[in-house]
This record gives sequence, structure tokens and C-alpha cells, in this order.
Amino acid sequence: MKKILSYMLVGAALLCLGCNGEDDLTPQVDTSSIYEKYIVENATRSSADSTIYEWYKKYNTAFIYNFTDDDIRWMWASKLAIRYTPFDIERTDMILKQLNLIKTSFLDKYDEDFLRKNLPYKVFLVKDLQSMEGSLSYSYVSAMTNNQDAILVAYLQSTGRAYSASTLEADLGNCFGMFFYNRLEVKPTKFINSRVKLNYNLVTTPQDPNIEEELKIRPDFSNTDHYAMVCGFVKAYLPTHVKEPTEVQDFTDYLTFITQNKGSYIRQRTQFYKRVAKRGTYFIEYYRDALGQDLIAMQNAKFPDDPVTMADFNFQ
Repeated sequence: MKKILSYMLVGAALLCLGCNGEDDLTPQVDTSSIYEKYIVENATRSSADSTIYEWYKKYNTAFIYNFTDDDIRWMWASKLAIRYTPFDIERTDMILKQLNLIKTSFLDKYDEDFLRKNLPYKVFLVKDLQSMEGSLSYSYVSAMTNNQDAILVAYLQSTGRAYSASTLEADLGNCFGMFFYNRLEVKPTKFINSRVKLNYNLVTTPQDPNIEEELKIRPDFSNTDHYAMVCGFVKAYLPTHVKEPTEVQDFTDYLTFITQNKGSYIRQRTQFYKRVAKRGTYFIEYYRDALGQDLIAMQNAKFPDDPVTMADFNFQ
């Protein structure tokens, strides 16, 4: 995705220069990070800055806590309806805690090469973050995108306590999934078209009466997302596990399900829930054919002692 953005910027520069008619058709856009100099110069300032420097080298992404409001609200994102509190740049201990949360709840769950190719150029770190819900109301959120090549991540919730790893895992994962999914040149049409039709967007009310009957048949293992998996979703949302995932959540859930779980865990579910096996097959084939990535190989590399195979997704 980073390469695509660079080409778009260069293309825009060529178009503007072409309109002038007299200028040399040489791209004048610098696609390197504007924060690189600051990150390098401050690499030894604190443990937080050292981590940010290492991540910049590893992912080509700038994790930034010292920035201006214009850095977030630029171009057509200038009307972004948010409120946030920036970090006190001297509180690097708090910033380091946030970085550790991001690592354990998000970065560690993806392949390094995948993140380098697909993370946004910027991840803004803020003390707290609120997003507009209605005309005058705001609600605290742990992560969101600014509709540009950036993600914002907050440390504190409304209670003044840090977000839990599980909350950040879900919210940052969905935020990254939205960022990634919206920039796909080819969408996973077969995977999306295989979504079961539901009434009221609830996995407890499938339109097909045969599927409704299947909901009554329980596996011999505990599964809070039984209804979702009968319908072919990895999980459902709300505390009650009944709300249908969006296309973006569905996409992100399957990526996590296939690459971040042991083979025994995956097999337990694909062998009981035929729609999970079928949609998992569609998802793996899409990643292979459209994106050139082998999700089975990614899972095998992460869990060499408990690998999964394509045979585990046989839905016939």
C-alpha cells in the first residue's frame, strides 16, 4: 500500500507539472518520511524513542508523539471531527507503555514483511482520543484513521485508565483492517458474496430456515461465537456476540483467524462449521491469487509445531 501511495503522489506531481506546460517533467514529490530526521536524532533520548527508531527501520513507519495539529488535519482531512490530548513529550515512560501495548496487541500478530508493506506511513500516538458521534456528542475511542495515510492510537480511556490489550487488539486491528481493505485494488468478491443473509444484522436470525435449524446443533467444545460460525463468520460483535461483522471486520477476522491460531484450534472449528471452512478457503485463495501471499505458510511459520493445511479447510 505504501508503494501505491508513492506512485499516486508522483503521478499527481507529473499531472500538475504537465498543466504548467513549461516545467521539466521531473517528479518534485519527496515520499520519504518528514519525521525521519527527528526520529534518528532522538533515537537515544529515551527507551520510547529507541523503540520508535527501531520500528521505523523495521516497518518504514513513523510512530509519532511529538507533532502539530496540522500534521493530523491536512488536505481534505482538515475537517476530521475529533478531540485529542497530546502526550507531554517528557512523559516518555507513559509513551513506552503505550508502545508495548501496541506491540503485544497488534504488531506481534502480523508478519514483519506484511507490516512493512502495508502499515501506513504515520501512526500518531495520543494521550486520549474522542471521535464525534452526533452533531454535538463525542465518544472516547482507542484507535481510528484520519482518512489519510495515518492511524491515531490513544492510551487512556474516559476513566483515565489505559486501554486493555484486548480492547486495543480489537479496535486497532479493525482500524488497520479498514485502512488496508479500503486500499485493496482487487476486492475479495467471492469471499464477500458468500456472506449469509441475516435479518436485523444479527447472526441469531439467518434468513435461510435451514441455517436457523443448524444454530441448534452445538459442538462438543465451548464456543461463544457458535451462532456466528454457523453463519460463516469467525466472530460476531457486541458483548452478546450477535451483531454481524462489517465487510472490513469480516476480512480482518479471517486474516487473524488463519494466521494467528494454532492448527488444532483452526481444525476444531473448520471441521464442525462448514461455512467457516468454505469461506476460509475462498479467503486463502484470494490472498494467494490477488495479493501473492500464502497464509498457510504464514501460519506454519508462526506455529511450526501445530501447523494448518489446506485439507483442514475442506468443506465438501
